[in-house]
Amino acid sequence: MKHILFTVILLTLGGCASWPDEGQGGWAEKYQNYPLTDEQHEMIYDTQETVVLSEFQHHVLKLDLLKAQGIKQCMPAQLLKAQIYENRIRRLIAAQMWSDAEHDLLIHYHGLNQLAKHFETVNAMSQCAGGTRSEVTMTASLKDQISELLNSDNQFSLNDFQVTPKYLTRLAQAADLIKQVDAVDLLLVGHADISGQQQNNYELALKRAETVKHWLGIYGVNPATITTLTQGSLTPYSDEPDSRSKRHSDRRVEAIIIDMNEEKSTKQSHALSSWTKILNGPKEQ
Repeated sequence: MKHILFTVILLTLGGCASWPDEGQGGWAEKYQNYPLTDEQHEMIYDTQETVVLSEFQHHVLKLDLLKAQGIKQCMPAQLLKAQIYENRIRRLIAAQMWSDAEHDLLIHYHGLNQLAKHFETVNAMSQCAGGTRSEVTMTASLKDQISELLNSDNQFSLNDFQVTPKYLTRLAQAADLIKQVDAVDLLLVGHADISGQQQNNYELALKRAETVKHWLGIYGVNPATITTLTQGSLTPYSDEPDSRSKRHSDRRVEAIIIDMNEEKSTKQSHALSSWTKILNGPKEQ
């Protein structure tokens, strides 16, 4: 018994000596700048109020898209139930009961996903909405919403091409809407701030665009409809005097939505394919 106790004490004491020296890595180095300041926290995460309002707006648009696809003809009772729950959350928001609204939004999120899958199955079997579930033509408001989500601020940290948690949420929301729209291509242009060498900035900016493409693909957007380019640090976000906040905004991916149903869509498609060809190599003679 004494031998076992001595061994446990020895292992415990020996474990302390196994941590790397300062500057050599380890969890402590990862969190050496914590706790975050209010400014740093706001750059990475949203406040509860902002999250609730953003999520609610997103869910309202999702339900509107289901209506446009004809869910009322197939499942009027389930649609009414979803609308009643949406109004319940709207009242909670009006009363500024953010925690209760956030809880109900989570339930509403899963309910809408189940409703969409159920609608697709029922419509495929009965053609109650006119056959297979139709895609929605992109409206100006829907295009603005997708663009706002994809081009939101605070996307990347310094010298990093991994998206922030805040931007990852925006990408998930944007993908949810893009999948409901017919004939849309995306052009993702990566950018970097002016710090660092120009060649490195080109590579970093392209990695950022590719990361956004990767996550949109994970969330169900067809990668074949997405083209990535890099501008490096050539085109800053604004002409304001150089500052930390400006540089943070320069670390971004600019998303350009190309609606193939619009007029001159053939020219837009040709221009997009030409950019891709230039990116992949010299033009053929």
